[in-house]
Amino acid sequence: MKKRTALITGVFALALCLIAGPAAWGKSVAGVEIPEKVTVQGKELSLVGAGIRTKTIFRVKVYIGALYMENPSRSREEIISSDQVKRMVMHFLYKKVGKEKIIEGWNEGFEKNSRDRMKALKERIGRFNSFFDSDLKRGDEVLLTYIPGTGTEVTIKGEKKGVIEGKDFADALFAIWFGPHPADEDMMEEILAGK
Repeated sequence: MKKRTALITGVFALALCLIAGPAAWGKSVAGVEIPEKVTVQGKELSLVGAGIRTKTIFRVKVYIGALYMENPSRSREEIISSDQVKRMVMHFLYKKVGKEKIIEGWNEGFEKNSRDRMKALKERIGRFNSFFDSDLKRGDEVLLTYIPGTGTEVTIKGEKKGVIEGKDFADALFAIWFGPHPADEDMMEEILAGK
């Protein structure tokens, strides 16, 4: 009787997994499991897509970028300017990225995509950069979560570093990936395609 119950339970569990399909498990990008949903302050965010940030002519894989939104959109403008809970996850793949390189990348991204707002953003960009006080290694994660009325919460390697106030800052930050001069065009296209 116990064997029969165990067999029925096993068959039921297998059937459930097959019916639920890969969405229940999330998706795998470069061997890293990316969940389909995350919860932020009681709100469920859905994965828009994920892509790999590469650098140099050798296409070195630096990190996986995964975008989550409360109300998912594939419109670049909507991703940048929507006043909703949204999160960009950076899961590092490269063996080590120096903090100086990280800060240099942020500064370049802000300058290229938000040049007309740099004066208003300068102090907050400086505070944001100060959170990146150590190198990032393979497996490390950076969570950049915009929460309306609060600001952009920065979590690095599981440690909440602080919050940068202002929707204008969040707009400039998300423009780094989805603005007129994205950090990596291919990664942006992968995210927008829902890969």
